[in-house]
Amino acid sequence: MGYLVQVGWRIWLSRHLNVPAAHADEDGYLVAARVLAGGAGGQTTDNETFRRMGYPMLISPVYWFTQDAFTVYRSVLIINAVLNALVFPLLYLYARRTLVLSPRTALGAAFVAAAMPAVVFYSQFALTDAVLGTMVIAWLVLAHTWLAGTTAHARVLGALGSGAVAGLLFVTHIRGTMVVLVHVLLIITVLVLRRSGWATTLAAVAGAGVVMTLDPILKAVSADTIDAAGNSPTSTTIDAITTLSGLGRMLGTADGQLWYLSIGTFGVGAIGVIAAVLSLTRLRALRTELTADAASAARRIIVTATLFTTLLIALSSSAALPPGDNRINYFAYPRYIHMLFPLWLLIGLAALLSAKTRRQVLVLGGSAAAMTLLTGAVVSIRTRAHGWGMFLGFDAPEMSFLGWRFHQIGVTRPTIITLVLLAGIIVLIRRPRWGSTLVIAGMGLMVVANMAVATQKISLPMVVNQYRPGTPLIVREGHVHEGDRVAFAKEQFTWYLQYNHMREIYWTPLLIWDQTEDPTPPSDANVVIAPYDLPADADLEAWDGTRYGFRLMVTDSNQRWAIWRKN
Repeated sequence: MGYLVQVGWRIWLSRHLNVPAAHADEDGYLVAARVLAGGAGGQTTDNETFRRMGYPMLISPVYWFTQDAFTVYRSVLIINAVLNALVFPLLYLYARRTLVLSPRTALGAAFVAAAMPAVVFYSQFALTDAVLGTMVIAWLVLAHTWLAGTTAHARVLGALGSGAVAGLLFVTHIRGTMVVLVHVLLIITVLVLRRSGWATTLAAVAGAGVVMTLDPILKAVSADTIDAAGNSPTSTTIDAITTLSGLGRMLGTADGQLWYLSIGTFGVGAIGVIAAVLSLTRLRALRTELTADAASAARRIIVTATLFTTLLIALSSSAALPPGDNRINYFAYPRYIHMLFPLWLLIGLAALLSAKTRRQVLVLGGSAAAMTLLTGAVVSIRTRAHGWGMFLGFDAPEMSFLGWRFHQIGVTRPTIITLVLLAGIIVLIRRPRWGSTLVIAGMGLMVVANMAVATQKISLPMVVNQYRPGTPLIVREGHVHEGDRVAFAKEQFTWYLQYNHMREIYWTPLLIWDQTEDPTPPSDANVVIAPYDLPADADLEAWDGTRYGFRLMVTDSNQRWAIWRKN
Protein backbone atom coordinates (compact mmCIF):
# COMPACT_ATOMS: atom_id res chain seq x y z
CA MET A 1 0.00 0.00 0.00
CA GLY A 2 2.81 2.43 0.87
CA TYR A 3 4.41 1.82 -2.52
CA LEU A 4 1.13 2.59 -4.32
CA VAL A 5 0.79 5.81 -2.32
CA GLN A 6 4.30 6.79 -3.40
CA VAL A 7 3.47 6.06 -7.06
CA GLY A 8 0.22 8.01 -6.82
CA TRP A 9 1.97 11.00 -5.21
CA ARG A 10 4.41 11.22 -8.09
CA ILE A 11 1.74 10.89 -10.76
CA TRP A 12 -0.42 13.51 -9.04
CA LEU A 13 2.46 15.98 -8.81
CA SER A 14 3.26 15.61 -12.52
CA ARG A 15 -0.36 15.64 -13.74
CA HIS A 16 0.06 19.01 -15.52
CA LEU A 17 3.48 18.26 -17.02
CA ASN A 18 3.00 17.21 -20.64
CA VAL A 19 6.16 18.22 -22.46
CA PRO A 20 9.88 18.34 -21.74
CA ALA A 21 11.26 21.53 -20.26
CA ALA A 22 14.78 20.51 -19.19
CA HIS A 23 16.24 20.96 -22.66
CA ALA A 24 18.22 19.44 -24.15
CA ASP A 25 18.80 16.51 -21.81
CA GLU A 26 15.21 15.27 -21.84
CA ASP A 27 15.01 15.51 -25.63
CA GLY A 28 18.23 13.56 -26.03
CA TYR A 29 16.98 10.67 -23.88
CA LEU A 30 13.60 10.60 -25.63
CA VAL A 31 15.12 10.58 -29.11
CA ALA A 32 17.63 7.90 -28.07
CA ALA A 33 14.72 5.79 -26.78
CA ARG A 34 12.94 6.29 -30.11
CA VAL A 35 16.03 5.09 -31.94
CA LEU A 36 16.26 1.94 -29.80
CA ALA A 37 12.63 1.23 -30.65
CA GLY A 38 13.47 1.47 -34.36
CA GLY A 39 12.51 5.10 -34.96
CA ALA A 40 14.26 8.19 -36.28
CA GLY A 41 17.22 9.83 -34.62
CA GLY A 42 18.23 13.43 -34.23
CA GLN A 43 20.71 15.87 -32.80
CA THR A 44 21.48 16.04 -29.08
CA THR A 45 23.85 17.98 -26.84
CA ASP A 46 25.38 14.79 -25.45
CA ASN A 47 29.05 14.05 -25.79
CA GLU A 48 30.63 10.65 -26.22
CA THR A 49 32.05 10.68 -22.68
CA PHE A 50 28.71 11.32 -21.00
CA ARG A 51 26.39 9.59 -23.46
CA ARG A 52 24.70 6.58 -21.90
CA MET A 53 21.80 4.53 -23.22
CA GLY A 54 20.53 2.77 -20.10
CA TYR A 55 17.64 5.14 -19.40
CA PRO A 56 16.54 5.29 -23.07
CA MET A 57 16.55 1.48 -23.01
CA LEU A 58 14.15 1.47 -20.04
CA ILE A 59 11.65 3.88 -21.60
CA SER A 60 11.95 2.79 -25.25
CA PRO A 61 9.02 0.29 -25.09
CA VAL A 62 6.67 3.30 -25.00
CA TYR A 63 7.39 3.80 -28.70
CA TRP A 64 6.05 0.32 -29.47
CA PHE A 65 2.57 1.62 -28.68
CA THR A 66 2.53 5.27 -29.76
CA GLN A 67 4.56 7.77 -31.74
CA ASP A 68 2.70 10.86 -30.57
CA ALA A 69 5.29 12.99 -28.74
CA PHE A 70 2.85 14.13 -26.06
CA THR A 71 1.46 10.67 -25.28
CA VAL A 72 5.02 9.37 -25.18
CA TYR A 73 6.03 11.96 -22.60
CA ARG A 74 3.09 11.33 -20.28
CA SER A 75 3.78 7.60 -20.51
CA VAL A 76 7.43 8.14 -19.63
CA LEU A 77 6.45 10.11 -16.52
CA ILE A 78 4.24 7.20 -15.42
CA ILE A 79 7.17 4.80 -15.94
CA ASN A 80 9.29 7.21 -13.91
CA ALA A 81 6.75 7.15 -11.09
CA VAL A 82 6.60 3.35 -11.01
CA LEU A 83 10.40 2.93 -11.01
CA ASN A 84 11.17 5.93 -8.80
CA ALA A 85 8.74 4.83 -6.09
CA LEU A 86 10.64 1.53 -5.71
CA VAL A 87 13.00 3.60 -3.60
CA PHE A 88 10.53 3.15 -0.72
CA PRO A 89 10.68 -0.65 -0.29
CA LEU A 90 14.41 -0.63 -1.03
CA LEU A 91 15.05 2.01 1.65
CA TYR A 92 13.03 -0.06 4.09
CA LEU A 93 15.29 -3.05 3.40
CA TYR A 94 18.39 -0.86 3.80
CA ALA A 95 17.07 0.52 7.09
CA ARG A 96 16.18 -2.91 8.47
CA ARG A 97 19.16 -4.94 7.27
CA THR A 98 22.06 -2.50 7.12
CA LEU A 99 21.05 -0.04 9.86
CA VAL A 100 19.05 -2.47 12.04
CA LEU A 101 16.26 0.03 12.71
CA SER A 102 13.08 -1.28 14.29
CA PRO A 103 10.31 -2.23 11.82
CA ARG A 104 8.11 0.76 12.76
CA THR A 105 10.94 3.30 12.60
CA ALA A 106 12.34 1.79 9.40
CA LEU A 107 8.93 1.90 7.74
CA GLY A 108 8.22 5.52 8.68
CA ALA A 109 11.72 6.79 7.95
CA ALA A 110 11.89 4.97 4.60
CA PHE A 111 8.50 6.37 3.57
CA VAL A 112 9.60 9.93 4.36
CA ALA A 113 13.03 9.50 2.74
CA ALA A 114 11.41 8.12 -0.42
CA ALA A 115 9.23 11.27 -0.62
CA MET A 116 12.19 13.68 -0.43
CA PRO A 117 12.63 16.14 -3.31
CA ALA A 118 16.05 14.56 -3.88
CA VAL A 119 14.14 11.47 -5.02
CA VAL A 120 10.76 12.67 -6.26
CA PHE A 121 11.52 15.98 -7.99
CA TYR A 122 13.35 14.50 -10.98
CA SER A 123 10.65 11.89 -11.58
CA GLN A 124 8.82 14.83 -13.16
CA PHE A 125 11.31 14.89 -16.03
CA ALA A 126 12.55 12.38 -18.60
CA LEU A 127 15.98 12.22 -16.98
CA THR A 128 18.23 9.50 -15.62
CA ASP A 129 17.87 11.11 -12.17
CA ALA A 130 14.40 9.58 -12.06
CA VAL A 131 15.79 6.04 -11.80
CA LEU A 132 19.32 6.38 -10.44
CA GLY A 133 18.17 6.48 -6.81
CA THR A 134 16.34 3.20 -7.24
CA MET A 135 19.39 1.62 -8.85
CA VAL A 136 22.00 2.76 -6.33
CA ILE A 137 19.90 1.68 -3.34
CA ALA A 138 19.18 -1.68 -5.01
CA TRP A 139 22.93 -2.13 -5.54
CA LEU A 140 23.66 -1.57 -1.84
CA VAL A 141 20.78 -3.76 -0.63
CA LEU A 142 21.89 -6.61 -2.90
CA ALA A 143 25.51 -6.12 -1.83
CA HIS A 144 24.39 -6.51 1.79
CA THR A 145 22.64 -9.77 0.86
CA TRP A 146 25.87 -10.92 -0.78
CA LEU A 147 27.83 -10.28 2.42
CA ALA A 148 25.28 -11.29 5.06
CA GLY A 149 22.90 -13.71 3.34
CA THR A 150 21.88 -16.65 5.49
CA THR A 151 22.27 -19.22 2.70
CA ALA A 152 24.89 -19.79 0.00
CA HIS A 153 22.16 -19.46 -2.63
CA ALA A 154 21.15 -16.02 -1.29
CA ARG A 155 24.75 -14.85 -1.18
CA VAL A 156 25.39 -15.86 -4.79
CA LEU A 157 22.20 -14.15 -5.97
CA GLY A 158 23.11 -11.06 -3.96
CA ALA A 159 26.59 -10.95 -5.48
CA LEU A 160 25.30 -11.48 -9.01
CA GLY A 161 22.49 -8.95 -8.55
CA SER A 162 24.67 -6.25 -7.00
CA GLY A 163 27.18 -6.63 -9.81
CA ALA A 164 24.43 -6.46 -12.43
CA VAL A 165 22.90 -3.31 -10.93
CA ALA A 166 26.34 -1.67 -10.66
CA GLY A 167 26.80 -2.47 -14.35
CA LEU A 168 23.37 -1.02 -15.14
CA LEU A 169 24.30 2.18 -13.33
CA PHE A 170 27.38 2.39 -15.55
CA VAL A 171 25.20 1.96 -18.65
CA THR A 172 22.74 4.61 -17.39
CA HIS A 173 24.98 7.52 -16.40
CA ILE A 174 28.63 8.51 -16.05
CA ARG A 175 28.08 8.48 -12.26
CA GLY A 176 27.84 4.72 -12.61
CA THR A 177 31.58 4.69 -13.31
CA MET A 178 32.18 5.66 -9.69
CA VAL A 179 29.71 3.02 -8.52
CA VAL A 180 31.57 0.35 -10.47
CA LEU A 181 34.83 1.58 -8.94
CA VAL A 182 33.38 1.25 -5.44
CA HIS A 183 32.01 -2.17 -6.41
CA VAL A 184 35.54 -3.22 -7.35
CA LEU A 185 36.85 -1.87 -4.03
CA LEU A 186 34.07 -3.81 -2.32
CA ILE A 187 35.18 -7.01 -4.03
CA ILE A 188 38.80 -6.45 -2.98
CA THR A 189 37.75 -5.67 0.60
CA VAL A 190 35.65 -8.79 1.09
CA LEU A 191 38.40 -10.95 -0.38
CA VAL A 192 41.01 -9.47 1.96
CA LEU A 193 38.65 -9.92 4.94
CA ARG A 194 37.68 -13.39 3.70
CA ARG A 195 34.03 -12.47 3.81
CA SER A 196 33.26 -13.98 0.42
CA GLY A 197 34.26 -17.17 -1.36
CA TRP A 198 35.83 -17.14 -4.80
CA ALA A 199 32.71 -18.45 -6.52
CA THR A 200 30.49 -15.79 -4.96
CA THR A 201 33.03 -13.08 -5.74
CA LEU A 202 33.20 -14.19 -9.37
CA ALA A 203 29.41 -13.81 -9.51
CA ALA A 204 29.79 -10.19 -8.37
CA VAL A 205 32.41 -9.62 -11.08
CA ALA A 206 30.46 -11.41 -13.79
CA GLY A 207 27.22 -9.56 -13.03
CA ALA A 208 28.91 -6.20 -13.51
CA GLY A 209 30.98 -7.23 -16.51
CA VAL A 210 28.13 -8.75 -18.49
CA VAL A 211 25.72 -5.84 -17.99
CA MET A 212 28.42 -3.25 -18.73
CA THR A 213 28.77 -4.70 -22.23
CA LEU A 214 25.34 -3.19 -22.96
CA ASP A 215 27.01 0.24 -23.14
CA PRO A 216 29.02 -0.36 -26.35
CA ILE A 217 26.23 -2.49 -27.81
CA LEU A 218 23.53 0.16 -27.36
CA LYS A 219 25.86 2.89 -28.57
CA ALA A 220 26.65 0.86 -31.68
CA VAL A 221 22.93 0.42 -32.37
CA SER A 222 22.35 4.18 -32.22
CA ALA A 223 25.69 5.46 -33.49
CA ASP A 224 24.60 6.44 -37.01
CA THR A 225 21.29 7.97 -36.00
CA ILE A 226 22.22 10.30 -33.14
CA ASP A 227 24.37 13.35 -33.69
CA ALA A 228 26.03 13.98 -30.31
CA ALA A 229 27.09 17.61 -30.65
CA GLY A 230 28.17 18.27 -27.06
CA ASN A 231 31.63 19.14 -25.80
CA SER A 232 33.61 16.59 -23.81
CA PRO A 233 34.51 17.54 -20.20
CA THR A 234 37.85 15.73 -20.45
CA SER A 235 40.03 18.85 -20.51
CA THR A 236 38.13 20.42 -17.58
CA THR A 237 38.52 17.20 -15.57
CA ILE A 238 42.24 16.93 -16.31
CA ASP A 239 42.70 20.58 -15.35
CA ALA A 240 41.05 19.84 -11.98
CA ILE A 241 43.66 17.25 -11.04
CA THR A 242 46.75 18.77 -12.65
CA THR A 243 46.59 22.46 -11.70
CA LEU A 244 46.23 24.28 -8.39
CA SER A 245 43.38 26.43 -9.68
CA GLY A 246 41.56 23.38 -10.99
CA LEU A 247 42.10 21.51 -7.73
CA GLY A 248 40.73 24.46 -5.76
CA ARG A 249 37.70 24.61 -8.03
CA MET A 250 37.07 20.87 -7.62
CA LEU A 251 37.41 20.90 -3.82
CA GLY A 252 35.31 24.05 -3.48
CA THR A 253 32.52 22.62 -5.61
CA ALA A 254 32.63 19.31 -3.71
CA ASP A 255 32.36 21.34 -0.50
CA GLY A 256 29.19 22.91 -1.92
CA GLN A 257 27.73 19.49 -2.57
CA LEU A 258 28.34 18.46 1.05
CA TRP A 259 26.75 21.69 2.28
CA TYR A 260 23.73 20.98 0.13
CA LEU A 261 23.61 17.42 1.49
CA SER A 262 23.36 18.95 4.96
CA ILE A 263 20.54 21.37 4.21
CA GLY A 264 18.72 18.90 1.95
CA THR A 265 18.44 16.39 4.82
CA PHE A 266 17.64 18.79 7.71
CA GLY A 267 21.21 18.36 8.97
CA VAL A 268 20.56 14.67 9.68
CA GLY A 269 22.52 13.64 6.58
CA ALA A 270 25.54 15.50 7.96
CA ILE A 271 25.22 13.42 11.15
CA GLY A 272 25.24 10.30 8.97
CA VAL A 273 28.40 11.37 7.14
CA ILE A 274 30.17 12.25 10.39
CA ALA A 275 29.16 8.97 12.03
CA ALA A 276 30.40 7.00 9.00
CA VAL A 277 33.75 8.82 8.98
CA LEU A 278 34.24 8.53 12.77
CA SER A 279 33.66 4.79 12.57
CA LEU A 280 36.63 4.48 10.21
CA THR A 281 38.93 6.42 12.57
CA ARG A 282 38.31 4.19 15.59
CA LEU A 283 40.61 1.43 14.42
CA ARG A 284 40.22 -0.97 17.35
CA ALA A 285 36.43 -0.85 17.23
CA LEU A 286 36.54 -1.08 13.43
CA ARG A 287 38.72 -4.18 13.56
CA THR A 288 36.37 -5.78 16.06
CA GLU A 289 33.36 -4.93 13.91
CA LEU A 290 34.91 -6.35 10.74
CA THR A 291 36.12 -9.56 12.35
CA ALA A 292 32.92 -10.21 14.31
CA ASP A 293 29.87 -11.90 12.79
CA ALA A 294 28.99 -11.51 9.11
CA ALA A 295 26.04 -9.21 9.81
CA SER A 296 28.15 -6.73 11.78
CA ALA A 297 30.90 -6.68 9.13
CA ALA A 298 28.35 -6.30 6.31
CA ARG A 299 26.74 -3.28 7.99
CA ARG A 300 30.05 -1.45 8.30
CA ILE A 301 31.17 -2.33 4.78
CA ILE A 302 27.89 -1.20 3.17
CA VAL A 303 27.79 2.12 5.05
CA THR A 304 31.42 2.70 4.07
CA ALA A 305 30.58 1.88 0.45
CA THR A 306 27.81 4.51 0.66
CA LEU A 307 30.36 7.02 1.98
CA PHE A 308 32.95 6.27 -0.72
CA THR A 309 30.33 6.44 -3.46
CA THR A 310 29.17 9.84 -2.24
CA LEU A 311 32.67 11.31 -2.00
CA LEU A 312 33.90 9.91 -5.32
CA ILE A 313 30.85 11.16 -7.21
CA ALA A 314 31.07 14.56 -5.51
CA LEU A 315 34.74 14.96 -6.41
CA SER A 316 34.55 13.59 -9.97
CA SER A 317 31.44 15.59 -10.87
CA SER A 318 32.98 18.74 -9.39
CA ALA A 319 36.02 18.20 -11.57
CA ALA A 320 33.89 17.84 -14.70
CA LEU A 321 31.43 20.73 -14.24
CA PRO A 322 32.28 23.38 -16.85
CA PRO A 323 33.24 26.71 -15.22
CA GLY A 324 32.57 28.50 -18.49
CA ASP A 325 28.81 27.94 -18.13
CA ASN A 326 28.66 30.66 -15.44
CA ARG A 327 25.99 28.74 -13.52
CA ILE A 328 25.97 30.00 -9.92
CA ASN A 329 24.32 26.68 -8.99
CA TYR A 330 27.61 24.90 -9.59
CA PHE A 331 28.93 26.30 -6.31
CA ALA A 332 26.37 24.14 -4.50
CA TYR A 333 25.25 21.56 -7.06
CA PRO A 334 23.44 18.56 -5.55
CA ARG A 335 22.16 16.70 -8.60
CA TYR A 336 24.99 14.21 -8.88
CA ILE A 337 24.70 13.02 -5.27
CA HIS A 338 20.98 13.69 -4.83
CA MET A 339 20.24 9.99 -5.26
CA LEU A 340 22.18 9.29 -2.03
CA PHE A 341 20.38 11.85 0.17
CA PRO A 342 17.71 9.43 1.46
CA LEU A 343 20.41 6.96 2.50
CA TRP A 344 22.22 9.62 4.53
CA LEU A 345 18.97 10.67 6.17
CA LEU A 346 18.47 7.08 7.33
CA ILE A 347 22.11 6.66 8.40
CA GLY A 348 21.92 9.88 10.43
CA LEU A 349 18.69 8.83 12.12
CA ALA A 350 20.19 5.43 12.94
CA ALA A 351 23.27 7.11 14.44
CA LEU A 352 21.12 9.33 16.68
CA LEU A 353 18.89 6.46 17.80
CA SER A 354 21.81 4.11 18.50
CA ALA A 355 23.85 6.66 20.49
CA LYS A 356 24.26 5.30 24.01
CA THR A 357 24.41 8.60 25.90
CA ARG A 358 23.05 12.10 25.60
CA ARG A 359 26.62 13.34 25.24
CA GLN A 360 27.11 11.23 22.09
CA VAL A 361 23.93 12.72 20.63
CA LEU A 362 25.16 16.24 21.36
CA VAL A 363 28.59 15.49 19.85
CA LEU A 364 26.97 14.19 16.67
CA GLY A 365 24.60 17.15 16.49
CA GLY A 366 27.31 19.69 17.22
CA SER A 367 29.62 18.15 14.62
CA ALA A 368 26.84 18.19 12.02
CA ALA A 369 26.09 21.84 12.81
CA ALA A 370 29.78 22.69 12.45
CA MET A 371 29.96 20.85 9.12
CA THR A 372 26.91 22.73 7.87
CA LEU A 373 28.30 26.10 8.97
CA LEU A 374 31.82 25.56 7.61
CA THR A 375 30.79 24.17 4.24
CA GLY A 376 28.13 26.88 3.96
CA ALA A 377 30.69 29.57 4.72
CA VAL A 378 32.85 28.33 1.84
CA VAL A 379 29.87 28.39 -0.51
CA SER A 380 28.94 31.90 0.62
CA ILE A 381 32.47 33.22 0.12
CA ARG A 382 32.81 31.62 -3.31
CA THR A 383 29.45 32.89 -4.59
CA ARG A 384 30.10 36.42 -3.34
CA ALA A 385 33.57 36.46 -4.90
CA HIS A 386 32.19 35.18 -8.20
CA GLY A 387 29.37 37.70 -8.36
CA TRP A 388 26.52 37.21 -10.79
CA GLY A 389 25.75 33.87 -12.40
CA MET A 390 22.71 32.14 -13.85
CA PHE A 391 20.59 30.44 -11.17
CA LEU A 392 18.13 27.63 -11.90
CA GLY A 393 15.67 26.52 -9.26
CA PHE A 394 15.58 23.24 -11.19
CA ASP A 395 19.03 22.47 -9.78
CA ALA A 396 18.13 23.38 -6.20
CA PRO A 397 14.57 22.50 -5.11
CA GLU A 398 15.44 22.17 -1.40
CA MET A 399 17.61 25.29 -1.19
CA SER A 400 14.99 27.33 -3.05
CA PHE A 401 12.28 26.15 -0.65
CA LEU A 402 14.26 26.69 2.56
CA GLY A 403 15.41 30.15 1.49
CA TRP A 404 12.16 30.94 -0.35
CA ARG A 405 14.22 32.21 -3.26
CA PHE A 406 13.45 30.63 -6.60
CA HIS A 407 15.46 32.89 -8.90
CA GLN A 408 18.69 33.50 -7.02
CA ILE A 409 21.04 31.55 -4.81
CA GLY A 410 20.74 31.92 -1.06
CA VAL A 411 23.07 30.40 1.53
CA THR A 412 22.46 32.12 4.85
CA ARG A 413 18.74 31.50 5.25
CA PRO A 414 18.79 27.77 4.33
CA THR A 415 21.76 27.28 6.68
CA ILE A 416 20.01 28.95 9.62
CA ILE A 417 16.75 27.06 9.04
CA THR A 418 18.67 23.78 8.80
CA LEU A 419 20.41 24.44 12.11
CA VAL A 420 17.08 25.24 13.79
CA LEU A 421 15.50 22.07 12.41
CA LEU A 422 18.54 20.02 13.44
CA ALA A 423 18.33 21.39 16.99
CA GLY A 424 14.65 20.45 17.15
CA ILE A 425 15.39 16.95 15.88
CA ILE A 426 18.12 16.42 18.48
CA VAL A 427 15.85 17.60 21.28
CA LEU A 428 12.95 15.35 20.22
CA ILE A 429 14.63 12.23 18.84
CA ARG A 430 15.53 10.73 22.22
CA ARG A 431 12.26 11.51 23.93
CA PRO A 432 10.57 8.38 25.29
CA ARG A 433 7.74 6.78 23.34
CA TRP A 434 6.87 9.43 20.73
CA GLY A 435 10.13 11.29 20.08
CA SER A 436 11.25 9.50 16.92
CA THR A 437 7.66 9.38 15.64
CA LEU A 438 7.30 13.15 15.95
CA VAL A 439 10.65 13.70 14.21
CA ILE A 440 9.74 11.44 11.30
CA ALA A 441 6.25 12.96 11.00
CA GLY A 442 7.71 16.48 11.04
CA MET A 443 10.21 15.63 8.33
CA GLY A 444 7.38 14.06 6.34
CA LEU A 445 5.39 17.29 6.43
CA MET A 446 8.46 19.23 5.33
CA VAL A 447 9.23 17.03 2.31
CA VAL A 448 5.60 16.99 1.18
CA ALA A 449 5.41 20.78 1.41
CA ASN A 450 8.76 21.11 -0.36
CA MET A 451 7.63 18.94 -3.28
CA ALA A 452 4.29 20.69 -3.63
CA VAL A 453 5.99 24.10 -3.69
CA ALA A 454 8.80 22.94 -6.00
CA THR A 455 6.24 21.67 -8.49
CA GLN A 456 4.34 24.97 -8.47
CA LYS A 457 7.32 27.30 -8.37
CA ILE A 458 9.87 25.40 -10.48
CA SER A 459 8.45 22.58 -12.61
CA LEU A 460 5.26 24.20 -13.91
CA PRO A 461 6.87 27.56 -14.85
CA MET A 462 9.47 25.65 -16.86
CA VAL A 463 6.72 23.98 -18.89
CA VAL A 464 4.30 26.85 -19.44
CA ASN A 465 6.27 28.55 -22.23
CA GLN A 466 6.95 25.39 -24.23
CA TYR A 467 3.52 25.28 -25.88
CA ARG A 468 1.48 28.39 -25.23
CA PRO A 469 -2.21 28.59 -26.10
CA GLY A 470 -2.36 28.92 -29.87
CA THR A 471 0.99 27.24 -30.52
CA PRO A 472 0.32 24.86 -33.44
CA LEU A 473 1.36 21.25 -33.10
CA ILE A 474 3.40 20.14 -36.09
CA VAL A 475 1.44 17.01 -36.95
CA ARG A 476 -2.04 17.86 -35.71
CA GLU A 477 -2.41 21.51 -36.80
CA GLY A 478 0.54 21.82 -39.15
CA HIS A 479 -0.62 18.94 -41.38
CA VAL A 480 2.90 17.55 -41.58
CA HIS A 481 2.77 13.80 -41.97
CA GLU A 482 4.86 10.69 -42.56
CA GLY A 483 6.70 10.92 -45.85
CA ASP A 484 7.41 14.63 -45.53
CA ARG A 485 11.06 15.66 -45.38
CA VAL A 486 11.30 18.58 -42.97
CA ALA A 487 14.07 21.17 -43.00
CA PHE A 488 14.56 23.18 -39.83
CA ALA A 489 16.19 26.61 -39.93
CA LYS A 490 18.92 26.42 -37.33
CA GLU A 491 18.73 30.02 -36.12
CA GLN A 492 15.40 30.59 -34.39
CA PHE A 493 13.87 33.28 -32.22
CA THR A 494 13.37 30.64 -29.49
CA TRP A 495 16.40 28.40 -29.02
CA TYR A 496 14.76 25.16 -27.88
CA LEU A 497 12.28 24.89 -30.78
CA GLN A 498 14.56 22.44 -32.55
CA TYR A 499 14.17 19.90 -29.75
CA ASN A 500 10.39 20.22 -29.51
CA HIS A 501 10.00 19.80 -33.25
CA MET A 502 12.54 17.00 -33.39
CA ARG A 503 10.33 14.99 -31.03
CA GLU A 504 7.07 15.82 -32.83
CA ILE A 505 8.41 14.76 -36.22
CA TYR A 506 8.93 11.12 -35.34
CA TRP A 507 9.39 9.45 -38.74
CA THR A 508 12.53 11.22 -39.97
CA PRO A 509 15.41 13.29 -38.60
CA LEU A 510 15.15 17.03 -39.13
CA LEU A 511 17.32 18.45 -41.91
CA ILE A 512 19.14 21.18 -40.01
CA TRP A 513 20.47 24.08 -42.04
CA ASP A 514 21.80 27.53 -41.21
CA GLN A 515 19.59 29.95 -43.09
CA THR A 516 21.72 32.94 -42.03
CA GLU A 517 24.57 31.66 -44.20
CA ASP A 518 22.53 30.29 -47.07
CA PRO A 519 18.76 30.96 -47.16
CA THR A 520 18.21 28.16 -49.70
CA PRO A 521 16.76 25.14 -47.88
CA PRO A 522 18.02 21.57 -48.49
CA SER A 523 16.95 20.39 -51.92
CA ASP A 524 15.19 17.24 -50.68
CA ALA A 525 12.99 19.09 -48.17
CA ASN A 526 9.33 19.63 -49.05
CA VAL A 527 8.50 21.24 -45.68
CA VAL A 528 10.42 24.03 -43.93
CA ILE A 529 10.16 25.36 -40.37
CA ALA A 530 11.70 28.83 -40.19
CA PRO A 531 11.54 32.18 -38.32
CA TYR A 532 8.51 34.30 -39.21
CA ASP A 533 6.99 37.67 -38.24
CA LEU A 534 9.91 38.64 -36.01
CA PRO A 535 9.85 41.77 -33.83
CA ALA A 536 11.62 44.86 -35.17
CA ASP A 537 14.47 44.61 -32.67
CA ALA A 538 15.26 40.95 -33.42
CA ASP A 539 18.81 40.13 -34.44
CA LEU A 540 17.47 37.57 -36.89
CA GLU A 541 15.74 37.96 -40.26
CA ALA A 542 12.49 36.20 -41.07
CA TRP A 543 12.63 33.57 -43.81
CA ASP A 544 10.42 34.09 -46.88
CA GLY A 545 9.57 30.75 -48.46
CA THR A 546 7.80 32.21 -51.48
CA ARG A 547 11.20 32.96 -53.01
CA TYR A 548 11.99 29.23 -53.10
CA GLY A 549 8.65 27.83 -54.22
CA PHE A 550 7.08 27.30 -50.79
CA ARG A 551 3.67 28.42 -49.55
CA LEU A 552 2.82 29.43 -46.01
CA MET A 553 0.82 26.83 -44.07
CA VAL A 554 0.80 27.58 -40.32
CA THR A 555 2.31 30.29 -38.14
CA ASP A 556 3.05 30.58 -34.44
CA SER A 557 2.73 34.14 -33.18
CA ASN A 558 4.06 33.14 -29.74
CA GLN A 559 7.43 31.74 -30.73
CA ARG A 560 7.72 33.42 -34.14
CA TRP A 561 8.02 30.50 -36.54
CA ALA A 562 6.07 29.19 -39.50
CA ILE A 563 5.60 26.00 -41.50
CA TRP A 564 6.11 26.27 -45.26
CA ARG A 565 5.25 23.57 -47.81
CA LYS A 566 6.69 23.28 -51.31
CA ASN A 567 4.09 23.98 -54.02
